[in-house]
Amino acid sequence: MSTQLDIPVLFILFNRPRHARKVLEQIRQAQPKELFIAIDGPRPNHPTDREQVAQCTALLDEIDWPCQVYKLIQPRNLGCKRGVSTAITWFFEQVEMGIILEDDCLPDPSFFTFCRETLLYHQHNSSVMHISGVNFQGGQRHGDGSYFYSKICHIWGWATWRRAWAKYDVSMQSYAEFRQNQVIKDLFTDQKVQQFWTEAFDGVYAGQIDTWDYQWCYTIWTSGGICVCPNQNLISNIGFGQDATHTKEDTESTGNQPLQTLTEIVHPRFLIESRRATEYSLHKFFRKVSGIKQRMENITNKPGLKNVKTTFRKHLLP
Repeated sequence: MSTQLDIPVLFILFNRPRHARKVLEQIRQAQPKELFIAIDGPRPNHPTDREQVAQCTALLDEIDWPCQVYKLIQPRNLGCKRGVSTAITWFFEQVEMGIILEDDCLPDPSFFTFCRETLLYHQHNSSVMHISGVNFQGGQRHGDGSYFYSKICHIWGWATWRRAWAKYDVSMQSYAEFRQNQVIKDLFTDQKVQQFWTEAFDGVYAGQIDTWDYQWCYTIWTSGGICVCPNQNLISNIGFGQDATHTKEDTESTGNQPLQTLTEIVHPRFLIESRRATEYSLHKFFRKVSGIKQRMENITNKPGLKNVKTTFRKHLLP
């Protein structure tokens, strides 16, 4: 980009300085005028965390372009659920709209342009609540624009507005009523999809899954929201490996996807969900499975929101 990015960026780090430096290099190309840095604290009983978190903190000294830097450095570990959600809430207490990157989500330079243009284009459209950077549609293209609309809110590089995040509730206080009234059946017709999301939401609501992103899906869907998804892949998750918190294996080949450059942004003619795209994602990534396949998936991660290895969580959204 020839000029500085005028959309604020939140960069969330923890204990992987090598990955974080690569992402910071891409942020440097965009040169955001406002850069928010959130770093979770070291975990107790993890002896390498303190040094790795310190190395991530030291990366702030490499911010060498003219910008305003804001810092939220936690003295103690908050974990995925509280650490990430607290950082995003802090971000939107200060900005109206912004781009969010975690330390393993490597963006193509055009990702920043894409987010800027779609944030501004949909700024006053309350039904659009999320902008994704990844594309996991297996080569399929949807609609007549550079992006399409879907229910699926991938969070490996994304953007949103204060107006949307204001609806977020990390504790999902309305979920008991949602479950009692079986609202999931109004969202999805496939019983295995219903079962997948019900078990995921149950786990989060009961405190058995330490994550923040299922709650963001819940917020979007219960608010009648929709998501922007690019027709090209603008983010590569470089964080798969044994040092990852959640994405230790990549059985679906969603990690380390090639980056594609978006050369122009054409807005879709119609603001209508691509049900074909949503159904493709649901059937590929978000359906309940059973038997041996279920047990195998319970010890890996699918591409989804991005987090946890538990009996409830096979993955989340890429």
